[in-house]
Parts: sequence; structure tokens; C-alpha cells
Amino acid sequence: MIEVRDFSFAYNDKNVLTHLSAHFPLGTFCAIVGPNGAGKSTLLKAIAKLLDKTSGIFIDGTPLNEYSFATLAKKVAYVPQRQDVVFDFSVSDTVMMGRNPYQGRWAAPSDADMEIVAEALAMTHLSELKERMLLQLSGGELQRTYIARAIAQQTPILLLDEPLSNLDVAHQLEIMEIVSDLNRNKNTTVLFVVHDFSMAMRYASSVLLMEAGRIVDFGEPGAVLTPEKIRSTFHIPDKYAIDNYGRILFN
Repeated sequence: MIEVRDFSFAYNDKNVLTHLSAHFPLGTFCAIVGPNGAGKSTLLKAIAKLLDKTSGIFIDGTPLNEYSFATLAKKVAYVPQRQDVVFDFSVSDTVMMGRNPYQGRWAAPSDADMEIVAEALAMTHLSELKERMLLQLSGGELQRTYIARAIAQQTPILLLDEPLSNLDVAHQLEIMEIVSDLNRNKNTTVLFVVHDFSMAMRYASSVLLMEAGRIVDFGEPGAVLTPEKIRSTFHIPDKYAIDNYGRILFN
């Protein structure tokens, strides 16, 4: 369970999030939608304890600031929007990093760790690329590697910041099916930032619509992503029509 209570955050005195309150029960599959600069990524970073302010955020009823990073790593897995390759590890070694919270210092991976990593690689269709180095991967393969690492972390909460970037349509659907299976079969709470309204409508059980650091609406996808709310929030000119799936219709 994630709870955000009257949470605000500013970068250099510029408000990014303003008095946000939202409750995400166990098993939630929530799409976070909004224009650029709405504060979507900042909200995920706050929940992942990557900001210097944590007051007002609770995981399973416990204030976020009471979690050590080691303990939180067993609760929350976070995949950022962009990650630069600093060290050129193999795909398999990168996914194994998801097991770090469960391993002692300098401990070799256990048989259970190896099995979990193999399963994560299979789920993301990376088994044949497991010996490939990160710098040899395409953008989509790299994204799937980071998602596989998060899956191997085996946390009850998964935060994904634009997980579909750099992926073609087939791989977008593939990733959404993988995450949907985690949510459905393991009751994983999933919060994902997405710009594709149709993906949000198809997979999410709820949608958090944001604009300028505030919540516009929060509820079932069909009730939140209406043509009227999409037009107003994203400031889409009247000359463009919007259908009930959030698609822009061109004359």
C-alpha cells in the first residue's frame, strides 16, 4: 500500500508537486498521465525515496523516512525514464543486481538467485542475450534489461517511469503484458508513467491525471481519460477531435 498525504516538492523554489494526496491500495495497477512538466516522474522519485523530502509518503502505513534504503529495496523497485550505461556489465550480471538486497556483502549468488534471474530473463525475452554487454544492446533491449532487473528484485511495488520509451509497438505490448501478469498473478502494485492513452485505457485499473504538479482526476480509466479532460489538461485545440480511447482524430 502506498499513501501520499498532502505532499509538496520544489526544485530551487519552483513548485513541482503541490499538495498531492492519493492512496494506492495493494494490487493497484495505476497509469500516471499528464503533459510534460506535470510532476509525474517527480512523484515516482518521491515514492522511491530519491528526493530529499519524504514526509507525507507512507509505505504499508510506515513513513518513508523510517525505511533504510536496504529495507526499502525489498519493498520498491524503480525503473527510471533514462539510464546511462556507466559500467559495461553483461545483461545477466545487470539483472542479478536486482538480487543485491537479499545477498550478504561479497556473497556469491545462490541457486535461488540464479533461478530468479533466469526467470526474469525469460519473462523479458532476454535469455538469448544474457551474455551480451549493455553497450551492445539496442535502446529497447536495454530497457527490457532494466525491467528484468526490477522483476528480479521481487518487490511488492514496481515503479516504472515511461517503460515503453525506445520500444516498438510489439515490444510495448510485450512489456505491458509482462507487467500486467505481475500485477494479476503476484498482486504487484504497479505505478507507471505513460503518454499513450490507449495503453493506459487497456491495461491500467486506475489513472492518475496530473497537470502542473496537481492532481486533475484520479479513478477508473474510462472516467478519467474522457475527451473533455484530455483536451483541457493537454490544451489540445478545438480543431482536433478526440475519441473515447484518447486518440486524436485528424480531418
